[in-house]
Amino acid sequence: MNILEDIKRVGYLYFLNKFLIIFLVYLTRDVFSPFLPAVVDNLHPHVLLDSLIHWDAGWFLRIAGQGYDYDSAPFFPMFPFLIRALTLLTQSNIVSGFLISNTALFIACIYLYRLVKEDYNEEIAMTTVFALLFFPTAIFFSSIYSESLLLAFTLGAFYYARKEKFITAAVLGVLAALTRNIGVITFFALLYYFYEANGRKLDLKKSATLLIIPASLLIFMAVLWQATGDPLAFATSLNREYWGFRHFAYPGAGQFTNISKFIYGSVFYCFFESVMALLFLFLVIRSFKYVKDKSFLIFLVLGFLIPFSSVVDNTPLGMPRYIIVLFPGFITLAHILHKHRLVHVYSTISIFVFSIVTVLFVIGRWIS
Repeated sequence: MNILEDIKRVGYLYFLNKFLIIFLVYLTRDVFSPFLPAVVDNLHPHVLLDSLIHWDAGWFLRIAGQGYDYDSAPFFPMFPFLIRALTLLTQSNIVSGFLISNTALFIACIYLYRLVKEDYNEEIAMTTVFALLFFPTAIFFSSIYSESLLLAFTLGAFYYARKEKFITAAVLGVLAALTRNIGVITFFALLYYFYEANGRKLDLKKSATLLIIPASLLIFMAVLWQATGDPLAFATSLNREYWGFRHFAYPGAGQFTNISKFIYGSVFYCFFESVMALLFLFLVIRSFKYVKDKSFLIFLVLGFLIPFSSVVDNTPLGMPRYIIVLFPGFITLAHILHKHRLVHVYSTISIFVFSIVTVLFVIGRWIS
């Protein structure tokens, strides 16, 4: 099947996702508004765009417009840089942010579909893309967040590494590393591709090209040094009261605290957070059976352990959001659903939960 057919197949799911989001925004703002009033910052006159700008989206827009300070240092530079560059054409940083996120998501879905189809079949590939697009917290892909961009760069890097186009893959790895902190782990995944392509031998001299991925952090450090005087501000700024003293602990850190907050304090979000984290942990474990590509597994395990081992005031770190870029987990989910003939059941439940979470997002409730 050629690329146009792949785009057409992916396009059906992608635009279904967008139409559902538009409908849910309309439903929330025009129908539910008397008893579900939306919290908005009135940053854009169009109700659709204004309804989808929350939390970290404001930080990316702020960096794009004003540059870095110590408070904004945890946010990596690629996304705000692209917003700023595209704004030269659109004259609106908000429009630019949405264009970048949603275009990157479409590109990511095409790469994902082609990679999975290559390893398995069209059915598994379509289910994987569906599971990604309609995951409960997948609304972040459609807002001004860096998840879509990270996913596009990462999947692109894997796609070209498989074709042994390692320079292209390394460049995309650099872009991923400058988009989010876990983008750096593409280095280890691509290194394994190189190891396999080189007859399962690691030639340090030949693979040195991939070192530009971790080395790219020097660019961000230079920007922060100039802006804040601290080249490590992306890490040091997190471990203070402003950001809730975020730090690494151990795998699963804070989950028991989270669950106790739900049991004794009736904090439902804590239950949602921990259930999502533990269910995805199950997918990570099962991926060793279903995911053929070892580089995918490297990305999945490291990408999961980083947020799973981080805490904010002794509670977990936004796992429902951070797991959405861990695409190998969705490949495993697709296999499990087909094996147990649960595709239609899961699809119904997934769209329902996605719709609820999207409504909560639109009214300004914290979801991750």
